[in-house]
Amino acid sequence: MRKLLLDLTLGLGLGFSAFADYQYDLTANLLEQNYFFEEQEKFHYDVFRIYTEGDATVTFDNYDADLFSYQDETNYDDPFLYLYSIENRVFDGTSGFAEVYTLQASDDDGNEELEDGLFFYLADVEFSNELVAIITSYDPESVGTVDFKIYSDAPLTVVPEPATVLLVGLAGGALLLTRKR
Repeated sequence: MRKLLLDLTLGLGLGFSAFADYQYDLTANLLEQNYFFEEQEKFHYDVFRIYTEGDATVTFDNYDADLFSYQDETNYDDPFLYLYSIENRVFDGTSGFAEVYTLQASDDDGNEELEDGLFFYLADVEFSNELVAIITSYDPESVGTVDFKIYSDAPLTVVPEPATVLLVGLAGGALLLTRKR
């Protein structure tokens, strides 16, 4: 009886672990050098490329932010999340590939009940293969950090944008070096 109970407990534990979600703790850094203009106002951002094999359903949960606005020297802990999926890839022959993205979802205040600020929360976002997350602030000229989690039903590879640029640059440099020989 004891062995049967142990086997049953072990079997249930393994069964539940097969359906366990994956969790990723991330920090977005809104820095001075990364910015765009929207309606003549400067917004700082950080970009994350998220990859999976096949399909995934993810939830973005922002639980903390430490943002500071140089515009009026106050703290605004109100981050904003934009999610983009690839709509189309175009090959033009001479310049290589270009990707066309479409806005899939956005949120700036899904966790209003948290006491220290307005945080984003997006649940059950479905995507295939690749998703681009852009973290910015609702208020212009805000820099600082944004802590968030991604929960997924499938394993993900999350690559911050500066690392993506570095990887592409290294691969391009390696191709040029091998081509010259």
